[in-house]
Amino acid sequence: MDTYKKNDNENDYKYYVLQIGRKYTYVGLCGLHKPISVFVTPNIFVYNEKFHNFVEDTYKVNEMMDYINRKREEQYQNEKSEKMLDVSKDQSKEDIKIVTDNQTDECLDKYQSSDNLDYNNEEFVCDTNNIYENKKFCDNEKKHNKMRIYHYEYKYNQDLYLWRTYFDEYIFHIFHNIFIKTNNKSKKVILVLNMFIPTIIKYALCISLIENPEYACISYINDLISPLYLCNYKTCVVIDLGYINCRILPIMDGVPLYHHYTYVNNGGFYINQEIKKLLKEQYMSRYKKRENIISINGDMKLCLGNYDNSKYDDNINDDNKNDDNKNDDNKNDDNKNDDNKNDDNKNDDNKNDDNNNDNNNMNYYLNLYPLEEIINVINNMTDDDIEIIKIKYCYIKKDSENIPCNKYVLYKYNNYDIIIDPYTRYKACEILFEKEYDQNMYSLFSSIVQKINIFETYIFSNILLVGGCSNIKGILSRVAQIFSQVLRNEKKFPPKFQDNVHFLLSNISPNLRQFVGASICSSMDNLPDYTAEEILNNVLYDHLNEDIYMTFKT
Repeated sequence: MDTYKKNDNENDYKYYVLQIGRKYTYVGLCGLHKPISVFVTPNIFVYNEKFHNFVEDTYKVNEMMDYINRKREEQYQNEKSEKMLDVSKDQSKEDIKIVTDNQTDECLDKYQSSDNLDYNNEEFVCDTNNIYENKKFCDNEKKHNKMRIYHYEYKYNQDLYLWRTYFDEYIFHIFHNIFIKTNNKSKKVILVLNMFIPTIIKYALCISLIENPEYACISYINDLISPLYLCNYKTCVVIDLGYINCRILPIMDGVPLYHHYTYVNNGGFYINQEIKKLLKEQYMSRYKKRENIISINGDMKLCLGNYDNSKYDDNINDDNKNDDNKNDDNKNDDNKNDDNKNDDNKNDDNKNDDNNNDNNNMNYYLNLYPLEEIINVINNMTDDDIEIIKIKYCYIKKDSENIPCNKYVLYKYNNYDIIIDPYTRYKACEILFEKEYDQNMYSLFSSIVQKINIFETYIFSNILLVGGCSNIKGILSRVAQIFSQVLRNEKKFPPKFQDNVHFLLSNISPNLRQFVGASICSSMDNLPDYTAEEILNNVLYDHLNEDIYMTFKT
């Protein structure tokens, strides 16, 4: 049963299924294989853009880290001497969190245990903003190699009241729209939870639902467990390529190995930031060249990205359909005129004319607007606007030797014609694999491989990709390549283990696999119920904190 009809019997859909992600929210009814509604999740985290802007300048980032460390240490010592237990924190200011993998580092342990900075101190705020002008130096460069830099923090931190208010308003909005669509009045909600976000956020969400008079109880399931109900495998590695995190969880014989859980700060949000950055760079670099604004080979093409022109749309779709065969696609494009043997000269002349027209078109659109104007337009593009560009026109090369697509895209946005060059189209997604500070896919795989013992290696026989970034064209082959590199570098795996690795595929879109898996699971009636009683006796909070009932049951 895949679609909902208003005249269906309510008993056919006993429960709502709700997944609130950090980019999209999916809501539907159990037993359906797609959500009824999809919402853009209101801002749930605060991002520090300084790190993205300066990520290529390692020295400047290290300067910032060292300076923040000293300020944290000074404040920590002051608090200790004055015996102050509570420090006010202004949520509107940016917070930079630093942890270390080396727990013996006495200095950094203090920062991990004392995470509050006095943002009311004007000297600190001013110095932080001007750190690059002041050119402060690092005392110990080796220390920075042990650091993991976090680029974001949750919007309301540990404030239960603010989170309650946030979810109360958002849940009303969600189910008000669902009721209008379906007239369904299910009394139970199945939550698809990211169990690794702070417990206070999960707890606030559950309370908002339980204390709502429209619903009698809730149940929840781990969003890294629910996809197993699609493939019915008890042993596999689930990889969630999400919005701000790429997460990996091994599951052995139905039991999640939570002590092996690993994640990196990377994902769709960082790709979107990179797209915006590259769009601006392509205009700035070509503006400097003036007349020599662009140099292209004879086979470069200009495609109209979102114009109502079937010819150009066909070119784009063919180009992005199979990233693994890009060399063949380019070859076919180069030689397509050779099919007409009797008209070689005529075809060559036509091809030269087309190339000249493409050159003229490119120069025209790149010089169409003043630099400052087009940069402002790109800066004002929302994350949702960039998301459209990512989904439609960006892709991932299989490897460094794979020739990228040679087609430009002309994207129409708010009456502006924006050029998206081939470099931007493939380079933006490379941040998943090239990001520094051990925050890339290779680090994700190697970290978990180092954690498992030789008797657990067989869990990698099955790998399941979920999450929005799993929809990027070419992602599967590139992830397989990265995992092969890890296998070659690690000595735990038996010979030719790579031949036994299976990437589990499903007809369900990767970004919906967690939701649909939970929908199937909820139909089995094997999830525990939580009511107001579990709130009063703290059972709900303890279970959320300890991740109870999260094994894979069939």
